[in-house]
Amino acid sequence: MAGPAQAGQRLWAWCVRHGALLSLIVSALLVLYFAVSVIHFALDRHPLSLLDEHVHLDTALKMHKGQLSYRGALIDQGVVKEWACGVGHQAGPTLRGCADPLLSADSLPSGKYTSGYIHYPTYFAGAELFRRLLELFPGDHYPLDEYRLFSAVVMILGVIASGVAAYALGIRRVGLIAAVTAPVAASTIMVMGGIVNPNALGVLCGALIAGTGIGWMRRNRGFVWFALASAFGACVAVVCSLPVGGFLFAMLAVLVGRRFGWTVGPERWEPRWWQLVTTAAIVVAPVVIWGRYIAASATVSNATVYGGLAFEGWRKVIVGVFQEIASVHTPWTDWDKAMPASKAFLGQIMRGIAAGWPVWLTVLIFGALVFTVLRSNFDERFQFTIVKFAPRVLNPLHLLALGTLLTLLLYPVALRLSNVLTFGIDVGIVARYSIAFGPLLVILLLLRVPQRAMHWVLAFAGAFGMIGVAGVWL
Repeated sequence: MAGPAQAGQRLWAWCVRHGALLSLIVSALLVLYFAVSVIHFALDRHPLSLLDEHVHLDTALKMHKGQLSYRGALIDQGVVKEWACGVGHQAGPTLRGCADPLLSADSLPSGKYTSGYIHYPTYFAGAELFRRLLELFPGDHYPLDEYRLFSAVVMILGVIASGVAAYALGIRRVGLIAAVTAPVAASTIMVMGGIVNPNALGVLCGALIAGTGIGWMRRNRGFVWFALASAFGACVAVVCSLPVGGFLFAMLAVLVGRRFGWTVGPERWEPRWWQLVTTAAIVVAPVVIWGRYIAASATVSNATVYGGLAFEGWRKVIVGVFQEIASVHTPWTDWDKAMPASKAFLGQIMRGIAAGWPVWLTVLIFGALVFTVLRSNFDERFQFTIVKFAPRVLNPLHLLALGTLLTLLLYPVALRLSNVLTFGIDVGIVARYSIAFGPLLVILLLLRVPQRAMHWVLAFAGAFGMIGVAGVWL
Protein backbone atom coordinates (compact mmCIF):
# COMPACT_ATOMS: atom_id res chain seq x y z
CA MET A 1 0.00 0.00 0.00
CA ALA A 2 2.91 2.32 0.64
CA GLY A 3 3.91 2.27 -3.00
CA PRO A 4 0.57 3.51 -4.45
CA ALA A 5 0.22 6.04 -1.62
CA GLN A 6 3.67 7.46 -2.28
CA ALA A 7 2.98 7.54 -6.04
CA GLY A 8 -0.23 9.43 -5.36
CA GLN A 9 1.59 11.90 -3.14
CA ARG A 10 4.26 12.45 -5.79
CA LEU A 11 1.59 12.97 -8.46
CA TRP A 12 -0.23 15.47 -6.25
CA ALA A 13 3.01 17.33 -5.49
CA TRP A 14 3.79 17.50 -9.22
CA CYS A 15 0.30 18.88 -9.93
CA VAL A 16 0.73 21.52 -7.24
CA ARG A 17 4.13 22.58 -8.61
CA HIS A 18 2.85 22.73 -12.18
CA GLY A 19 -0.63 24.05 -11.37
CA ALA A 20 -0.28 27.08 -13.59
CA LEU A 21 0.71 24.96 -16.60
CA LEU A 22 -2.10 22.48 -15.96
CA SER A 23 -4.62 25.31 -15.77
CA LEU A 24 -3.42 26.66 -19.10
CA ILE A 25 -3.78 23.22 -20.68
CA VAL A 26 -7.26 22.67 -19.23
CA SER A 27 -8.36 26.16 -20.28
CA ALA A 28 -7.10 25.56 -23.83
CA LEU A 29 -8.92 22.20 -24.02
CA LEU A 30 -12.15 23.78 -22.82
CA VAL A 31 -11.84 26.59 -25.36
CA LEU A 32 -11.28 23.96 -28.06
CA TYR A 33 -14.31 22.00 -26.86
CA PHE A 34 -16.39 25.17 -26.95
CA ALA A 35 -15.10 26.07 -30.42
CA VAL A 36 -15.92 22.68 -31.93
CA SER A 37 -19.39 22.77 -30.38
CA VAL A 38 -20.35 26.26 -31.44
CA ILE A 39 -19.04 25.75 -35.00
CA HIS A 40 -21.01 22.51 -35.19
CA PHE A 41 -24.14 24.35 -34.11
CA ALA A 42 -23.54 27.19 -36.58
CA LEU A 43 -23.30 24.77 -39.50
CA ASP A 44 -26.01 22.23 -38.62
CA ARG A 45 -28.67 23.94 -40.77
CA HIS A 46 -31.06 24.62 -37.89
CA PRO A 47 -34.12 26.83 -38.52
CA LEU A 48 -33.87 30.60 -38.31
CA SER A 49 -33.94 31.64 -34.66
CA LEU A 50 -36.78 33.48 -32.97
CA LEU A 51 -34.10 35.89 -31.75
CA ASP A 52 -34.71 38.13 -34.80
CA GLU A 53 -32.39 36.08 -36.99
CA HIS A 54 -34.38 36.59 -40.18
CA VAL A 55 -34.17 40.36 -39.64
CA HIS A 56 -30.41 40.19 -39.15
CA LEU A 57 -30.03 37.93 -42.19
CA ASP A 58 -31.99 40.52 -44.16
CA THR A 59 -29.55 43.27 -43.12
CA ALA A 60 -26.59 41.05 -44.07
CA LEU A 61 -28.04 40.28 -47.50
CA LYS A 62 -28.72 43.97 -48.09
CA MET A 63 -25.12 44.72 -47.11
CA HIS A 64 -23.98 42.15 -49.68
CA LYS A 65 -25.82 44.18 -52.33
CA GLY A 66 -24.23 47.41 -51.09
CA GLN A 67 -27.38 48.63 -49.36
CA LEU A 68 -28.13 49.87 -45.86
CA SER A 69 -31.33 48.94 -44.11
CA TYR A 70 -33.80 51.71 -43.32
CA ARG A 71 -37.20 52.12 -41.72
CA GLY A 72 -39.67 51.12 -44.38
CA ALA A 73 -37.44 48.65 -46.25
CA LEU A 74 -39.05 45.32 -47.12
CA ILE A 75 -37.57 42.00 -46.06
CA ASP A 76 -35.23 40.76 -48.80
CA GLN A 77 -36.55 38.02 -51.08
CA GLY A 78 -33.53 35.91 -50.13
CA VAL A 79 -34.80 35.80 -46.53
CA VAL A 80 -38.29 34.91 -47.73
CA LYS A 81 -36.88 32.02 -49.77
CA GLU A 82 -34.75 30.84 -46.84
CA TRP A 83 -37.78 30.85 -44.56
CA ALA A 84 -40.11 29.16 -47.04
CA CYS A 85 -37.75 26.84 -48.97
CA GLY A 86 -34.55 26.59 -46.93
CA VAL A 87 -33.95 25.95 -43.24
CA GLY A 88 -37.34 27.34 -42.21
CA HIS A 89 -38.05 29.32 -39.07
CA GLN A 90 -38.77 28.43 -35.46
CA ALA A 91 -41.95 30.52 -35.72
CA GLY A 92 -43.42 28.16 -38.31
CA PRO A 93 -44.00 28.22 -42.08
CA THR A 94 -44.67 31.22 -44.30
CA LEU A 95 -48.24 32.11 -45.24
CA ARG A 96 -47.56 30.93 -48.80
CA GLY A 97 -45.69 27.82 -49.86
CA CYS A 98 -42.24 27.64 -51.40
CA ALA A 99 -43.56 27.08 -54.95
CA ASP A 100 -46.24 29.77 -54.78
CA PRO A 101 -45.48 32.48 -57.39
CA LEU A 102 -46.93 35.09 -55.02
CA LEU A 103 -44.44 34.26 -52.26
CA SER A 104 -43.01 37.57 -51.06
CA ALA A 105 -42.32 39.61 -47.93
CA ASP A 106 -46.11 39.84 -47.48
CA SER A 107 -46.07 36.10 -46.80
CA LEU A 108 -44.03 36.39 -43.60
CA PRO A 109 -45.92 35.98 -40.30
CA SER A 110 -43.62 38.62 -38.77
CA GLY A 111 -44.61 41.29 -41.29
CA LYS A 112 -43.07 42.58 -44.48
CA TYR A 113 -41.03 45.44 -43.02
CA THR A 114 -37.59 44.92 -41.52
CA SER A 115 -36.60 46.30 -38.12
CA GLY A 116 -32.93 45.67 -38.86
CA TYR A 117 -32.27 49.36 -39.41
CA ILE A 118 -31.99 49.85 -35.65
CA HIS A 119 -28.65 47.99 -35.68
CA TYR A 120 -25.38 49.65 -36.63
CA PRO A 121 -23.83 48.19 -39.81
CA THR A 122 -20.58 47.22 -38.04
CA TYR A 123 -21.31 43.55 -37.38
CA PHE A 124 -22.84 43.09 -40.82
CA ALA A 125 -19.86 44.71 -42.54
CA GLY A 126 -17.59 42.27 -40.70
CA ALA A 127 -19.82 39.35 -41.66
CA GLU A 128 -19.77 40.47 -45.31
CA LEU A 129 -15.97 40.68 -45.35
CA PHE A 130 -15.84 37.21 -43.79
CA ARG A 131 -18.21 35.88 -46.46
CA ARG A 132 -16.11 37.36 -49.26
CA LEU A 133 -12.99 35.82 -47.75
CA LEU A 134 -14.59 32.37 -47.64
CA GLU A 135 -15.78 32.73 -51.21
CA LEU A 136 -12.17 32.98 -52.36
CA PHE A 137 -11.96 29.24 -51.72
CA PRO A 138 -13.48 26.71 -54.14
CA GLY A 139 -16.60 24.72 -53.28
CA ASP A 140 -20.23 25.36 -52.50
CA HIS A 141 -20.99 28.57 -50.65
CA TYR A 142 -24.14 29.05 -48.63
CA PRO A 143 -24.62 32.63 -47.33
CA LEU A 144 -26.51 31.70 -44.16
CA ASP A 145 -23.83 29.20 -43.13
CA GLU A 146 -21.09 31.75 -43.80
CA TYR A 147 -22.77 34.46 -41.74
CA ARG A 148 -23.42 32.01 -38.90
CA LEU A 149 -19.83 30.84 -39.03
CA PHE A 150 -18.72 34.46 -38.62
CA SER A 151 -20.78 34.63 -35.42
CA ALA A 152 -19.13 31.44 -34.20
CA VAL A 153 -15.64 32.80 -34.90
CA VAL A 154 -16.19 36.10 -33.06
CA MET A 155 -17.80 34.25 -30.15
CA ILE A 156 -14.75 32.00 -29.89
CA LEU A 157 -12.52 35.07 -30.04
CA GLY A 158 -14.54 36.47 -27.14
CA VAL A 159 -13.80 33.39 -25.02
CA ILE A 160 -10.10 33.64 -25.85
CA ALA A 161 -10.10 37.39 -25.10
CA SER A 162 -11.65 36.71 -21.68
CA GLY A 163 -8.81 34.36 -20.86
CA VAL A 164 -6.14 36.73 -22.17
CA ALA A 165 -7.63 39.64 -20.21
CA ALA A 166 -7.72 37.60 -17.01
CA TYR A 167 -4.14 36.38 -17.52
CA ALA A 168 -2.91 39.92 -18.20
CA LEU A 169 -4.53 41.03 -14.93
CA GLY A 170 -2.66 38.38 -12.95
CA ILE A 171 -5.37 35.71 -12.72
CA ARG A 172 -3.77 32.27 -12.80
CA ARG A 173 -4.47 28.60 -12.10
CA VAL A 174 -8.15 27.68 -11.67
CA GLY A 175 -9.11 31.34 -11.91
CA LEU A 176 -8.09 31.21 -15.55
CA ILE A 177 -10.43 28.28 -16.14
CA ALA A 178 -13.25 30.32 -14.62
CA ALA A 179 -12.43 33.28 -16.88
CA VAL A 180 -12.77 31.27 -20.11
CA THR A 181 -15.84 29.25 -19.14
CA ALA A 182 -18.15 31.26 -16.90
CA PRO A 183 -18.79 34.14 -19.37
CA VAL A 184 -20.38 31.68 -21.87
CA ALA A 185 -21.91 29.08 -19.55
CA ALA A 186 -25.52 29.67 -20.60
CA SER A 187 -27.53 28.65 -23.65
CA THR A 188 -28.68 32.20 -24.42
CA ILE A 189 -25.04 33.21 -24.82
CA MET A 190 -23.99 30.08 -26.68
CA VAL A 191 -26.79 30.38 -29.23
CA MET A 192 -25.50 33.81 -30.30
CA GLY A 193 -22.47 32.02 -31.71
CA GLY A 194 -24.62 29.95 -34.03
CA ILE A 195 -27.02 32.50 -35.49
CA VAL A 196 -26.80 35.77 -37.39
CA ASN A 197 -26.90 38.28 -34.56
CA PRO A 198 -24.75 41.32 -33.61
CA ASN A 199 -24.77 40.12 -30.01
CA ALA A 200 -22.36 37.38 -31.08
CA LEU A 201 -19.73 40.07 -30.49
CA GLY A 202 -20.98 40.74 -26.96
CA VAL A 203 -18.48 38.53 -25.13
CA LEU A 204 -15.56 39.87 -27.18
CA CYS A 205 -16.57 43.50 -26.58
CA GLY A 206 -17.07 42.85 -22.87
CA ALA A 207 -13.70 41.11 -22.52
CA LEU A 208 -11.84 43.92 -24.29
CA ILE A 209 -13.53 46.59 -22.18
CA ALA A 210 -12.92 44.68 -18.94
CA GLY A 211 -9.27 43.88 -19.68
CA THR A 212 -8.22 47.32 -20.89
CA GLY A 213 -10.32 49.19 -18.32
CA ILE A 214 -9.13 47.31 -15.26
CA GLY A 215 -5.58 47.37 -16.64
CA TRP A 216 -5.79 51.15 -16.86
CA MET A 217 -7.09 51.30 -13.29
CA ARG A 218 -4.31 49.16 -11.88
CA ARG A 219 -1.41 50.72 -13.78
CA ASN A 220 -2.75 54.26 -14.22
CA ARG A 221 -1.82 54.11 -17.88
CA GLY A 222 -3.41 52.65 -20.98
CA PHE A 223 -6.48 54.88 -21.28
CA VAL A 224 -6.10 54.92 -25.06
CA TRP A 225 -6.57 51.14 -25.19
CA PHE A 226 -9.64 51.39 -22.98
CA ALA A 227 -11.04 54.16 -25.19
CA LEU A 228 -10.45 52.04 -28.30
CA ALA A 229 -12.15 49.01 -26.70
CA SER A 230 -15.07 51.21 -25.66
CA ALA A 231 -15.33 52.64 -29.17
CA PHE A 232 -15.32 49.16 -30.66
CA GLY A 233 -18.17 48.07 -28.39
CA ALA A 234 -20.12 51.29 -28.92
CA CYS A 235 -19.86 50.96 -32.71
CA VAL A 236 -21.05 47.34 -32.68
CA ALA A 237 -24.21 47.87 -30.64
CA VAL A 238 -25.48 49.86 -27.68
CA VAL A 239 -25.68 46.68 -25.59
CA CYS A 240 -22.04 45.84 -26.37
CA SER A 241 -20.87 49.09 -24.77
CA LEU A 242 -22.96 48.80 -21.59
CA PRO A 243 -20.04 47.57 -19.39
CA VAL A 244 -18.46 50.99 -19.87
CA GLY A 245 -21.11 52.29 -17.47
CA GLY A 246 -19.32 50.86 -14.44
CA PHE A 247 -16.09 52.58 -15.42
CA LEU A 248 -17.90 55.90 -15.94
CA PHE A 249 -19.32 55.61 -12.42
CA ALA A 250 -15.89 54.82 -10.95
CA MET A 251 -14.26 57.71 -12.81
CA LEU A 252 -16.92 60.17 -11.63
CA ALA A 253 -16.69 58.94 -8.03
CA VAL A 254 -12.90 59.36 -7.95
CA LEU A 255 -13.00 62.79 -9.60
CA VAL A 256 -15.65 64.09 -7.21
CA GLY A 257 -14.14 62.33 -4.18
CA ARG A 258 -10.75 63.93 -4.72
CA ARG A 259 -12.40 67.34 -4.60
CA PHE A 260 -13.55 66.53 -1.07
CA GLY A 261 -10.19 65.27 0.16
CA TRP A 262 -10.54 61.54 -0.55
CA THR A 263 -7.55 59.59 -1.83
CA VAL A 264 -7.39 56.56 -4.12
CA GLY A 265 -5.84 53.24 -3.16
CA PRO A 266 -4.34 50.74 -3.23
CA GLU A 267 -4.01 51.46 -6.97
CA ARG A 268 -2.89 55.02 -7.73
CA TRP A 269 -5.52 55.53 -10.38
CA GLU A 270 -5.85 59.16 -11.47
CA PRO A 271 -8.56 59.60 -14.11
CA ARG A 272 -9.06 63.08 -15.60
CA TRP A 273 -12.23 64.97 -16.41
CA TRP A 274 -11.39 64.95 -20.11
CA GLN A 275 -11.14 61.17 -19.99
CA LEU A 276 -14.58 60.94 -18.41
CA VAL A 277 -16.08 63.25 -21.04
CA THR A 278 -14.28 61.42 -23.86
CA THR A 279 -15.52 58.03 -22.70
CA ALA A 280 -19.09 59.26 -22.36
CA ALA A 281 -18.91 60.83 -25.83
CA ILE A 282 -17.61 57.56 -27.29
CA VAL A 283 -20.65 55.72 -25.96
CA VAL A 284 -23.22 58.35 -26.94
CA ALA A 285 -21.91 59.43 -30.36
CA PRO A 286 -22.95 56.31 -32.34
CA VAL A 287 -26.45 56.51 -30.86
CA VAL A 288 -26.87 60.11 -31.98
CA ILE A 289 -25.29 59.65 -35.41
CA TRP A 290 -27.23 56.50 -36.27
CA GLY A 291 -30.42 58.01 -34.90
CA ARG A 292 -30.09 60.85 -37.38
CA TYR A 293 -29.58 58.37 -40.21
CA ILE A 294 -32.71 56.48 -39.17
CA ALA A 295 -34.78 59.67 -39.09
CA ALA A 296 -33.42 60.91 -42.43
CA SER A 297 -33.86 57.64 -44.32
CA ALA A 298 -37.24 56.53 -42.96
CA THR A 299 -40.12 56.10 -45.40
CA VAL A 300 -42.77 54.83 -42.95
CA SER A 301 -43.68 55.54 -39.34
CA ASN A 302 -42.61 53.53 -36.28
CA ALA A 303 -46.21 52.41 -35.79
CA THR A 304 -46.25 50.90 -39.29
CA VAL A 305 -43.20 48.75 -38.54
CA TYR A 306 -43.89 47.77 -34.95
CA GLY A 307 -47.68 47.60 -34.83
CA GLY A 308 -48.78 46.38 -31.40
CA LEU A 309 -45.53 47.43 -29.76
CA ALA A 310 -46.22 51.11 -30.41
CA PHE A 311 -46.28 53.56 -27.49
CA GLU A 312 -49.69 53.53 -25.79
CA GLY A 313 -49.22 56.03 -23.00
CA TRP A 314 -46.93 56.91 -20.13
CA ARG A 315 -48.93 54.97 -17.58
CA LYS A 316 -47.95 51.70 -19.24
CA VAL A 317 -44.35 52.89 -19.55
CA ILE A 318 -44.14 53.71 -15.83
CA VAL A 319 -45.40 50.23 -14.96
CA GLY A 320 -42.76 48.80 -17.29
CA VAL A 321 -40.02 50.88 -15.66
CA PHE A 322 -40.76 49.39 -12.24
CA GLN A 323 -40.85 45.94 -13.80
CA GLU A 324 -37.37 46.51 -15.26
CA ILE A 325 -36.00 47.66 -11.90
CA ALA A 326 -37.40 44.59 -10.15
CA SER A 327 -36.01 42.14 -12.74
CA VAL A 328 -32.51 40.68 -12.65
CA HIS A 329 -31.01 41.29 -16.09
CA THR A 330 -28.35 38.64 -15.76
CA PRO A 331 -26.16 37.56 -18.67
CA TRP A 332 -26.81 33.93 -17.70
CA THR A 333 -30.23 32.72 -18.81
CA ASP A 334 -31.57 29.65 -20.57
CA TRP A 335 -33.14 29.84 -24.04
CA ASP A 336 -35.04 26.57 -24.24
CA LYS A 337 -36.28 27.04 -27.82
CA ALA A 338 -32.69 27.34 -29.03
CA MET A 339 -31.60 24.03 -27.58
CA PRO A 340 -32.32 20.97 -29.75
CA ALA A 341 -33.84 17.92 -28.14
CA SER A 342 -31.48 14.97 -27.89
CA LYS A 343 -32.46 11.32 -27.94
CA ALA A 344 -29.18 10.32 -26.34
CA PHE A 345 -29.22 9.80 -22.58
CA LEU A 346 -26.03 11.85 -22.08
CA GLY A 347 -27.42 14.65 -24.26
CA GLN A 348 -30.56 14.77 -22.15
CA ILE A 349 -28.46 15.03 -19.00
CA MET A 350 -26.51 17.91 -20.51
CA ARG A 351 -29.73 19.63 -21.54
CA GLY A 352 -30.92 19.37 -17.96
CA ILE A 353 -27.71 21.03 -16.79
CA ALA A 354 -28.06 23.77 -19.40
CA ALA A 355 -31.62 24.52 -18.30
CA GLY A 356 -30.94 25.16 -14.65
CA TRP A 357 -27.28 26.03 -14.26
CA PRO A 358 -27.54 29.73 -15.28
CA VAL A 359 -29.61 30.36 -12.16
CA TRP A 360 -26.82 29.03 -9.94
CA LEU A 361 -24.22 31.06 -11.81
CA THR A 362 -26.29 34.19 -11.35
CA VAL A 363 -26.77 33.56 -7.64
CA LEU A 364 -23.06 32.84 -7.16
CA ILE A 365 -21.63 35.75 -9.13
CA PHE A 366 -24.19 38.44 -8.29
CA GLY A 367 -24.41 37.40 -4.65
CA ALA A 368 -20.64 37.34 -4.15
CA LEU A 369 -20.17 40.66 -5.91
CA VAL A 370 -22.86 42.34 -3.82
CA PHE A 371 -21.11 41.00 -0.73
CA THR A 372 -17.76 42.37 -1.89
CA VAL A 373 -19.35 45.77 -2.40
CA LEU A 374 -20.67 45.75 1.15
CA ARG A 375 -17.77 43.97 2.82
CA SER A 376 -14.68 44.38 0.61
CA ASN A 377 -12.95 41.16 -0.51
CA PHE A 378 -13.71 39.13 2.65
CA ASP A 379 -10.68 40.78 4.24
CA GLU A 380 -11.29 42.96 7.30
CA ARG A 381 -8.25 45.07 6.46
CA PHE A 382 -9.95 46.62 3.44
CA GLN A 383 -13.40 47.82 4.46
CA PHE A 384 -15.56 49.43 1.78
CA THR A 385 -14.91 53.12 2.32
CA ILE A 386 -18.28 54.40 1.14
CA VAL A 387 -19.85 52.47 4.03
CA LYS A 388 -17.07 52.95 6.57
CA PHE A 389 -15.60 56.45 6.39
CA ALA A 390 -12.20 55.82 7.95
CA PRO A 391 -9.79 55.98 6.33
CA ARG A 392 -11.03 58.22 3.51
CA VAL A 393 -9.70 56.03 0.70
CA LEU A 394 -11.56 55.08 -2.48
CA ASN A 395 -10.77 51.64 -3.87
CA PRO A 396 -11.14 51.69 -7.70
CA LEU A 397 -12.22 48.04 -7.94
CA HIS A 398 -14.81 48.62 -5.21
CA LEU A 399 -16.19 51.52 -7.22
CA LEU A 400 -16.13 49.53 -10.44
CA ALA A 401 -18.01 46.63 -8.84
CA LEU A 402 -20.61 49.01 -7.41
CA GLY A 403 -20.89 50.93 -10.68
CA THR A 404 -21.29 47.74 -12.71
CA LEU A 405 -24.08 46.49 -10.46
CA LEU A 406 -25.81 49.86 -10.66
CA THR A 407 -25.47 49.85 -14.45
CA LEU A 408 -27.07 46.41 -14.61
CA LEU A 409 -29.91 47.73 -12.46
CA LEU A 410 -30.50 50.98 -14.33
CA TYR A 411 -29.67 50.37 -17.99
CA PRO A 412 -32.94 48.49 -18.70
CA VAL A 413 -34.88 51.54 -17.52
CA ALA A 414 -32.79 53.90 -19.65
CA LEU A 415 -33.03 51.61 -22.68
CA ARG A 416 -36.77 51.21 -22.37
CA LEU A 417 -37.29 54.96 -22.12
CA SER A 418 -34.89 55.49 -25.03
CA ASN A 419 -36.94 53.10 -27.19
CA VAL A 420 -40.08 55.04 -26.38
CA LEU A 421 -38.52 58.40 -27.21
CA THR A 422 -36.45 57.27 -30.21
CA PHE A 423 -38.53 54.57 -31.90
CA GLY A 424 -41.98 55.14 -30.40
CA ILE A 425 -42.17 51.55 -29.11
CA ASP A 426 -42.65 50.21 -25.60
CA VAL A 427 -41.27 46.72 -25.16
CA GLY A 428 -39.58 44.93 -22.26
CA ILE A 429 -35.80 44.72 -22.10
CA VAL A 430 -34.60 41.13 -22.35
CA ALA A 431 -31.79 39.72 -20.23
CA ARG A 432 -29.66 38.73 -23.23
CA TYR A 433 -28.80 42.42 -23.66
CA SER A 434 -26.51 41.91 -20.64
CA ILE A 435 -24.24 39.36 -22.33
CA ALA A 436 -21.34 41.83 -22.62
CA PHE A 437 -21.25 42.12 -18.81
CA GLY A 438 -20.22 38.46 -18.40
CA PRO A 439 -16.43 38.80 -18.70
CA LEU A 440 -16.34 41.91 -16.50
CA LEU A 441 -18.45 40.35 -13.74
CA VAL A 442 -16.34 37.19 -13.70
CA ILE A 443 -12.99 38.99 -13.74
CA LEU A 444 -14.15 41.43 -11.07
CA LEU A 445 -15.17 38.58 -8.78
CA LEU A 446 -11.87 36.77 -9.31
CA LEU A 447 -9.95 39.94 -8.44
CA ARG A 448 -12.12 41.02 -5.53
CA VAL A 449 -12.13 37.58 -3.91
CA PRO A 450 -8.58 36.19 -4.23
CA GLN A 451 -9.27 33.23 -1.95
CA ARG A 452 -8.52 29.97 -3.78
CA ALA A 453 -11.78 28.37 -2.62
CA MET A 454 -13.85 30.95 -4.51
CA HIS A 455 -11.74 30.48 -7.65
CA TRP A 456 -12.31 26.73 -7.46
CA VAL A 457 -16.05 27.17 -7.02
CA LEU A 458 -16.31 29.62 -9.92
CA ALA A 459 -14.10 27.45 -12.15
CA PHE A 460 -16.26 24.41 -11.44
CA ALA A 461 -19.47 26.39 -12.01
CA GLY A 462 -18.21 27.81 -15.28
CA ALA A 463 -16.74 24.59 -16.66
CA PHE A 464 -19.74 22.51 -15.61
CA GLY A 465 -22.13 24.99 -17.22
CA MET A 466 -20.10 25.34 -20.43
CA ILE A 467 -19.75 21.57 -20.83
CA GLY A 468 -23.46 21.10 -20.27
CA VAL A 469 -24.54 23.78 -22.70
CA ALA A 470 -21.99 23.00 -25.41
CA GLY A 471 -22.44 19.24 -25.12
CA VAL A 472 -26.04 19.40 -26.26
CA TRP A 473 -24.93 20.23 -29.80
CA LEU A 474 -22.15 17.65 -30.12
